[in-house]
Amino acid sequence: MFHPQLSEVIQLVRLCPEVKFIVDHIAKPAIKAGLTEPWRGQMRMLAKLPNVWCKISGVVTEADHLAWTAEQVIPYIAHAIDCFGFDRVLFGGDWPVSELATTYKRWVELVDRVVAGSSETEIRKLYRDNAIEFYRL
Repeated sequence: MFHPQLSEVIQLVRLCPEVKFIVDHIAKPAIKAGLTEPWRGQMRMLAKLPNVWCKISGVVTEADHLAWTAEQVIPYIAHAIDCFGFDRVLFGGDWPVSELATTYKRWVELVDRVVAGSSETEIRKLYRDNAIEFYRL
């Protein structure tokens, strides 16, 4: 899914309340263009639907592959986590595609930076427990 499809996704999810959905790559916002709306509002609407989860992945590949900065992408990651909360977010490495814009180590460090100050339980949910629950592993 790409961010321009969010309104249709919201409609679909509302029609299928018994189905669990996962938003991959935080819905691929237009980070390179610096756009935040309507993505921010639509993510908040989507997060109000209890059968939707969000994967924190593929973010830096939506920015300028060679020139992105942490300050540029952190607000997008933080907003997705804020919308869905630690009970419905999952970490994703997006490897090997992420190698177009970053190393796996740098990506993990960036996400760690966003969630610094969060509880051990919240961090464990993001990196492990929520994937186990969502994918029934």
